[in-house]
Amino acid sequence: MLWTRGVAARETLNYLDRRGIDPEPALLGAGISRRQLSQDELVLPVASQYRFLELAASEANDQLLGLHVAAEMDLRSIGLLFYLTGSALTVSEALENLARYSRTTNEALVVEISRQKDEVILAIRHVQEFDELHRQFFELLSLWFIRTLHKETNHDFTLLRVTFTHARNADLREVHRLLRCPVDFAQEVDSWVLPGRVMDLPIVSADSQLLKILTAHADDLLAERHSVTGLQSMVANQLASLLPSGESRAAMVARQLGMSQRSLTRHLAEEGTTFAEILEQLRRRLASRYLADDRMSVQQTAWLLGYSEVGAFNHAYKRWTGTTPRRTRKPRAAPR
Repeated sequence: MLWTRGVAARETLNYLDRRGIDPEPALLGAGISRRQLSQDELVLPVASQYRFLELAASEANDQLLGLHVAAEMDLRSIGLLFYLTGSALTVSEALENLARYSRTTNEALVVEISRQKDEVILAIRHVQEFDELHRQFFELLSLWFIRTLHKETNHDFTLLRVTFTHARNADLREVHRLLRCPVDFAQEVDSWVLPGRVMDLPIVSADSQLLKILTAHADDLLAERHSVTGLQSMVANQLASLLPSGESRAAMVARQLGMSQRSLTRHLAEEGTTFAEILEQLRRRLASRYLADDRMSVQQTAWLLGYSEVGAFNHAYKRWTGTTPRRTRKPRAAPR
């Protein structure tokens, strides 16, 4: 199962709310909740986001919903990718950052850059086939891309063309009005084609120091995804916030991720692990971090790790390390 940060779903929910359109049927049909979409560390199955946008378009009676959401959304809402492109020196560097780090936001997509004569082509491909329709999502993404380029260069140029793999036989005039370039449907690839001359345009918010910081962070995120599968990482993230409340149960985490406990168990088994193993590894890692901080007591550490009693934490820690938490603590230096 592939995961996304769910930006398009969240922005679509906000759009429906502003217009007084009830999103609940679409949310229910996609198997996600309003509470999920309100989380800071939001993660969704890619297929659920696609489904929600298509159902929302039906509920709103707007077959161009994705484009209309993108026309109003705050461009910064996509998060790290916006700032990685916005701190680059030129359009060329911004697009390289977009291609390299797109999977920090959506694991299902890869962006490939190629050149043909005076054209630069960005092809957006799925890493695996999806049964879900994704017309609304790809149209939303395309207008986000165009608006972002205009904002970050302060140049109002037009793309040479945009291509979509999905078909569209209606509302073509409105599509062209919003994307402001030739658009071809039912093509072999989803792509954005730029004139080569724009590649050297400067990014007005370029910041080389900020870019160093952001690329280091993005590289860490990609490395984490290579060492830990997306689902395992998301389960650990949910658990880290739930542990102090004592709600570190598989059913609760599954609900937060918008799936049944049975589905969560099955997907983790496919990745060669279990919920209990992830919980154990997370507690052990956090225990080492907390105990290295002299300001935090063993009792506080036990609570933060979700143990109702210190004794249970002591027993677990001794099983992990062969010693007790108190013996792990370095003796404080005597005052001079």
